[in-house]
Amino acid sequence: MSNEIGQSHTDVMSMDLTEDSMLEKEKHERLLVDLEAKKRAFSIEVPTLPQDVRQSLRNLQLPVRLFGENLANIRDRLRMELARRQIMKEGSISLETTPMEKKPVTTEKEEEVTKYTRASTELVKAREKIAKFSISRAKQRLERERMLRSGGKRKRNRLLLTSPEESQIDDNEAEVNKLDESCTKLYKSLRNIGLEGSQYGDGRALSAICTFDFGGKAFAATGSWSATVKLWNAGSPDLEQLGIAKKAHEDRVTGIATHSFNDRVLCATASIDLTGKLWKIVRAEDAMSDEDDNGMKYTVSEVASLKGHKARLCTTSFHPLGEHVATTSFDHSWRLWDVETGASLLLQDGHAREVYGIAFHPDGSLAATTDFCSVVQNWDLRTGKSIFHHQAHAKRVLCAEFSPNGFQLATAGDDGTIKIFDMRQRKIFASIPAHSRLISQLQFSHSKTEGEYLASSSFDETAKIWSTRDWKILSTLKGHEGKVMGIGIMNDGIITSGYDKTIKRWK
Repeated sequence: MSNEIGQSHTDVMSMDLTEDSMLEKEKHERLLVDLEAKKRAFSIEVPTLPQDVRQSLRNLQLPVRLFGENLANIRDRLRMELARRQIMKEGSISLETTPMEKKPVTTEKEEEVTKYTRASTELVKAREKIAKFSISRAKQRLERERMLRSGGKRKRNRLLLTSPEESQIDDNEAEVNKLDESCTKLYKSLRNIGLEGSQYGDGRALSAICTFDFGGKAFAATGSWSATVKLWNAGSPDLEQLGIAKKAHEDRVTGIATHSFNDRVLCATASIDLTGKLWKIVRAEDAMSDEDDNGMKYTVSEVASLKGHKARLCTTSFHPLGEHVATTSFDHSWRLWDVETGASLLLQDGHAREVYGIAFHPDGSLAATTDFCSVVQNWDLRTGKSIFHHQAHAKRVLCAEFSPNGFQLATAGDDGTIKIFDMRQRKIFASIPAHSRLISQLQFSHSKTEGEYLASSSFDETAKIWSTRDWKILSTLKGHEGKVMGIGIMNDGIITSGYDKTIKRWK
């Protein structure tokens, strides 16, 4: 009897799980893998270019695109799949693992995961310089803004009095009156603006243009589809050519920007050949070079080549400090470069589509970037974080420009409208149905005129000038026989470049 009882205790019978239990167990195991994969996915590196993402999915024998997916969803799906495979390969979650056994490991993984990359020493130093520079600039701008607001408020109150002569005008109100008078004269001259000069610029379309002052003179720099960079005398209706850099790139020039120093001017170009370049513009008699300057008064010599982007470049812009330059690219990212060394300080992603336009805040604290997904991202250069973004356009956003007042951002693109974004309230302040076709460039008037007008160029063969006080049109510039590719503002006029291979001066 005792042997039978002992035998009954030692013999253990095992029963197979039912089909429903097996399904529940498999479901539970998949949930554990998915939870761990979501925590690891942030640290998984995936390609940014669409063609590379598609190829990676093909290598994993996965569908290239599922119904309703955009490019960001596809990258997230690839990242999750790579994380799952990494987990299964490590065997960190076995089939017998229970949720209670996995809790300590999960806590450790959460502490290790981060969404940010450690900044290099050079980038940290650059951020410190930008922070100091922006604080001093912001202080000056806000002091003037307070002065103008005080003068404007006093002027309104005085005009409401029955006897205005009884109230004296203080310095702030006098400054506001002076500004209003100069604005009235400026708007009057802009309403009568006309074509003053035109010059054949290149054998192919002039794709980019910018203006700058140097030594008390006005200049314009252009880039073309023939990969040529040229310098022009923008202060004369003859538009004399002053300098040239032939075959500056291996393909079309898509963007150009300049920054003036005391003894020289730096010019940055962006191209389809995946590179950006920095050029030094100096007087020919001051240049220490054996290169043939073709008898030009100024030499345009290359000082650095900016390599790092994985797809064609779009536009470029100098930071107000003058020590850094930015480029945008079809590889869904933008970069910040050191002007002295030509080294890449920052590779910033965050856009789901191609990045096209970029603009720096006049204080130097912020950067605005635009993409083909109609998104405008605003970045704090002092911390490296995206502070906010907005999506107000119906199509691609191609250009952005900050107003000299510091609290308005203008954007435009394929939908032909100009959106004015209020940076203080973080909402759209005005929407201007500006052109019937794509808007190629925006430009606010210089800080000397307090940004009193905004100029826009478009593929509808026109350029237009807008009042920034009420956002009404002041003038329409017609003269190009094709798309207007770019526009620049001078102290006494406007310069445009076109698909018709010409550069024109308006005054």
